[in-house]
Amino acid sequence: MPQAALSYNALEARLITGRVTGSEDKNFSVHVGNTFYDAAPAAGCLLEPAVNDIVLLARLENGANVILSVLFRDDTAPARLNLPADSAVHCPGRLALRAADSLNLESGRCMNLTSKDMDVAADKATASITRVNTLFDTAEFCCRALTSFGQNALSVFHSFTQCLGRSQRMVEGADETRCAESTLIASENATVMSKNNLTMAKDTSRTDARLIQLG
Repeated sequence: MPQAALSYNALEARLITGRVTGSEDKNFSVHVGNTFYDAAPAAGCLLEPAVNDIVLLARLENGANVILSVLFRDDTAPARLNLPADSAVHCPGRLALRAADSLNLESGRCMNLTSKDMDVAADKATASITRVNTLFDTAEFCCRALTSFGQNALSVFHSFTQCLGRSQRMVEGADETRCAESTLIASENATVMSKNNLTMAKDTSRTDARLIQLG
């Protein structure tokens, strides 16, 4: 609890309206008539005062001046909510944030999103991440078109299954596949085309077919 609250004594206050003419750190200059008062925002004045705002000023009998609320502001002036210390917004029902233009979420240290269910819908999304760790129990991706660009990519799966209607893979440079055992199954036709083809086996190389044509 702030020291001011611990040593609080009931004080009478005179309420007047004034115009903010300047600010320095967390103190504001409020013009009332022919007088300028130095004032600080009240803890409950979440909308941070700005120059030219019309504010409700409380003049306490101990000489302190407190801005209780911003009454009027130019519609084109930006607004800033100033929350004291650590803060939380609690809503027992539905909470929505809507912006007609853009919405930015910024954190100087870390950001946590926790939800039982999450839906993300966007016409276009761009993510620039230095490092990402993702853990899924089950993941489903449905894409009409998927393009991935990376200088280096590493994927590690205990078990991996792909079901594709049609697939085309193009590699400009060298391509190498390593595994303990490999099986290629084509229900109809399989074609291997190259300028030069070399097949090597450490022990046995076998071709098993009803008909073999060479040349």
